[in-house]
Amino acid sequence: MPARTPNGRLRTCREEKGWSQERLAVELRRFAVLHEGREAGVTGNMICKWEKGDKKPSLRYQRLLRALFHRSSAELGFIDDDPTSNGPTAGMAAGILGIADVVDPHVVNTMATNSSGNHVDRTSSIVLRTGEDARGIPVERRGFLRMMAAGGVAVVPVGATVAATGAADEAPWDRLSAALRQRSPVTPELAQQLSQHTAGLFGLEERVPARTLLGRVAGHLCTLTQLLESTTRSPIRRELASTAGETAALAGWLAFDMNDNPSALAYYRVAIEAAKEADDPALWACVLGYESYQPGAAGRPDQACALLAEAQRRIGRGANPLTRSWLAAREAEEQAARGDGRAASAAIDRAQEAFAKANTPDRVWTGFFDRGRLDGLRVTTMTRLRRPTAAYAAASDALRAAGPAATKKRSLLLADIAEVHIQRRDIESSCRFAADALAIVAQTDFSLGLGRVQRVRERLAPWQSTVAVRDLDEQLRALV
Repeated sequence: MPARTPNGRLRTCREEKGWSQERLAVELRRFAVLHEGREAGVTGNMICKWEKGDKKPSLRYQRLLRALFHRSSAELGFIDDDPTSNGPTAGMAAGILGIADVVDPHVVNTMATNSSGNHVDRTSSIVLRTGEDARGIPVERRGFLRMMAAGGVAVVPVGATVAATGAADEAPWDRLSAALRQRSPVTPELAQQLSQHTAGLFGLEERVPARTLLGRVAGHLCTLTQLLESTTRSPIRRELASTAGETAALAGWLAFDMNDNPSALAYYRVAIEAAKEADDPALWACVLGYESYQPGAAGRPDQACALLAEAQRRIGRGANPLTRSWLAAREAEEQAARGDGRAASAAIDRAQEAFAKANTPDRVWTGFFDRGRLDGLRVTTMTRLRRPTAAYAAASDALRAAGPAATKKRSLLLADIAEVHIQRRDIESSCRFAADALAIVAQTDFSLGLGRVQRVRERLAPWQSTVAVRDLDEQLRALV
């Protein structure tokens, strides 16, 4: 029996929309009725088998999935990479969730001329077709348009897009900043879908390399920017501004992961601008929490603590318990880096108290913050305070709570546990955990995880002649 090959590409496309497997089945059944005029028997269990590689979709379902996601067979993992395609750029840049199929397919990687005769880079502007004769629209696109009309999803007309003159020369944060001061009509349904798409992108961040994901995030931010540029001030505009701010915050985090600190800070600044317009203190706090990683990574824990204190002041002690828990736990590890054991212990206590009050993720950025991640931050805190017994206990809790998935946060946990074992003088175990962390770093290209492993290696200097440390050095050389 041939070994099964999981279809990670199909799963990624589904998760990018923020859909569960059951939700994709529902959408596919609905699409089949509107698109083909006949029902489909697809279920969430079938989707699960397709993604796990137990079965492959029939040709009919492959065709429906291509039309639903606006992706090629290669992009959906049905065949090997198409040599005539440069990857998922077109589909990803177009990604307004359910309305991607009405985006001009030539919008990406082409140059056009607008009505004023100015050349416009279409990668920075999504233009939707509204005047094409219905007879000229392919069958799949006509079916998709019928589905959009039946579902009440707004299609943004060309007139609602940004005036493109000079847009290609603007930095994305400058463009969003200008859009936040402008005005465009958005339906509640579209606003919700855009928010779900942002949530899907946050979910992908946990396992997709920043360099791969940033293009998709930038394309989504471009869409949000266009809509903000002509949306009138209203509750929907505030919701849109909040979603744009969340997306800009994610873009900033990805830029930081790619060691592009100037771009990261620019994205963070405009995300705060969006938080101000949306009257969204939790978003503001999230951005400051993300920003605190920069001085923390540079060995400036005092500055990181100042940012985290301001973040916690912004969010207050009311709603958003998971965000409050994350920020307090972040403060704990930075206070520990400062050597302030009392402040670190108080912060970790606040983190656990807030976590106990949380039931589900309160915002898109807290999807990663589970019991395992909180315990992982406890490991970091106790290790930095040089309390190996407490750190080892926290590490045991963290490993029990954390799942086996090769996610970025798991690389941080494994690297921190490696440091715990150094303090316990168990060098072989330390190198084993560091090597496991490094394997995840290699898959996810996670710079923060790499930095943690490199710090472990520095602590291993007294044992550099041992076989375990020499083996770790070989893995580091292969990666760096």
